[in-house]
Amino acid sequence: MKDLTKSTFLCTAIIIVIGAMAWQTYALRKLASVTPAALVSIDISRVLFSLEERAWEEAKAQSLINKIEEDKEARRRHIDDYAEEFELYQPGSVKWNELEQQQQLELFEYESLNDYGILMKAREESRGMRHVFNSIKEAIITLSSQNGWDYVFVNETVVQLPEGDTIDMSAAIGARRMLYANPEMDVTDTLIEYMNASFDEMAVR
Repeated sequence: MKDLTKSTFLCTAIIIVIGAMAWQTYALRKLASVTPAALVSIDISRVLFSLEERAWEEAKAQSLINKIEEDKEARRRHIDDYAEEFELYQPGSVKWNELEQQQQLELFEYESLNDYGILMKAREESRGMRHVFNSIKEAIITLSSQNGWDYVFVNETVVQLPEGDTIDMSAAIGARRMLYANPEMDVTDTLIEYMNASFDEMAVR
């Protein structure tokens, strides 16, 4: 009976040792197969400033604003022209009162068009920036696939902390997510060149 117990204990111990060795071997192999992640960074401000697509979006938005401004100017001139018509009628007469009502209505429409222009400008600029940002993300996905990049970070280190004695420095520092970026891992120029070349090719088509 003792021999059987000793034999069972011995077998159990051997199984545990073999299992531990097997797990250790698997863990080591798994660690050995893990390759370091490739991290790169971009200067997002320089990217936005250098993209032809952003310049095109801004020009498109400005064209719309210019049309609204031209309409406003034409309406303004028409409102000013009422002064000459008022001279043709006696103040307080039926025709004079009609002209005054028409002028007030057009003046109200003019002021509404001014507010509309401000809203349209903000909307078109926001829409254009959203399109550009989506293009940046698509370009980064493509370049990451081609170059083996695993992560692309916005390099916050290029932006200096705000100056002044009244700045909440704790909040400014706490908002930072990056303290250092190796310049050799900066791919800003690569992204700009790729996107501008792609945009030029699309424009030609």
